[in-house]
Amino acid sequence: MVYTSFLSPIDDYSNLAFRLLCQRYGAEATCVPLVNSTALSRDRSKISLVDVHIDEKNVGVQVVGNDAEQLAISCKIILEEKPFVKWLNINCGCPSARTMNSGGGSAFLKFPDKIALAVEKIKKQSDTPMSVKIRINEDFENTVSVCKTLERAGVDFLIIHARTARQGYSGQADWEFIKMLKEKLCVPLVGNGDITSLDQANKYIKDGYADSFMVARAAMRNPKIFCGQALESEQEKLAIFHEYIGIYKTYFGSLELKDLKLKSMNFLNGIPNAAYFRDNIARVKSTDELLNFLDF
Repeated sequence: MVYTSFLSPIDDYSNLAFRLLCQRYGAEATCVPLVNSTALSRDRSKISLVDVHIDEKNVGVQVVGNDAEQLAISCKIILEEKPFVKWLNINCGCPSARTMNSGGGSAFLKFPDKIALAVEKIKKQSDTPMSVKIRINEDFENTVSVCKTLERAGVDFLIIHARTARQGYSGQADWEFIKMLKEKLCVPLVGNGDITSLDQANKYIKDGYADSFMVARAAMRNPKIFCGQALESEQEKLAIFHEYIGIYKTYFGSLELKDLKLKSMNFLNGIPNAAYFRDNIARVKSTDELLNFLDF
C-alpha cells in the first residue's frame, strides 16, 4: 500500500477542512499532523483533539514523541477510537525548536534503534500500514543505515524530506540524494521537498526518484496542485477560499479567525496588491470583518 500523492501533515495548517479540500482536488492520501504521544498515551480523552473524520479517504495520523511505549500506546488508542484511519506515521523530521526541544521530530532521528523499537511495538499491535517521516543526513551512508534499521523493524514505507534538519526549510531539496537512497531501499519511498507542480512530481516518479510524492508548502497556497490546476486569477484564489470556508462550516460550524487569516493569506498570495490584502487581513478583529473585507 502506497498512494501516489500525499498532502503533508502541516502543523497548525492541515486541519480536517483543508485535508478534505485537497482530497477533493486529487490528493490520494492526507495525514493529521503531530499528535502528542505523551499526552495521548497518558490521557485517552485527548483523542478528542485529533480531528480525523470518517469522511476522509486514505487518511493517516502522525504521532510525535521519543518514547517507544508511549508512541505504541497512542497508536493503539488512535486505531481503537478511529478505526477508519488507514495508516500511521512517526514524525522524525520536524526541525522546529518546539518539537525538537521535547525530544521529538528530528531530535528523535538521532536514535534510530529507539525509532525501530517503536515501529516494532506498533506493528505487533496492528497490521495497519506504518511509516516514518525523516530527513536526510549530510552523510549518505548514515541515512541509508537509518532507513535499513527501520526496514528491519517492519516499516511499510518511508517518507523522506530531501533536506537536513539543519537546513530547516532553507536551501534546495536534494532530490538526487533521494534517488540514490531509493536504489538502496526495499520499501516504497515517498519523496518530499520543493514540489511545486503535478508535472514535476510525476516526473520524479517516472524517472525513478521516488515511488510517491508528498506536497506541503505548494499545497498551502494551491490545494488544486494535486490535479494539476494552477490558481492564477484573484477570482480563482477567492473561489478556493470560499470553498474552504464552506467545508469548514460543514464540519466545525463556526469559523475561527486565526485559521481564516492564515488560509486567506496563503490562498491570496500573488494577487495584485497582495501587500494591501495582507496588511488588512492582519488587522481585522473578527471573522465577519475579514469576510466583509473580502466581499464574502
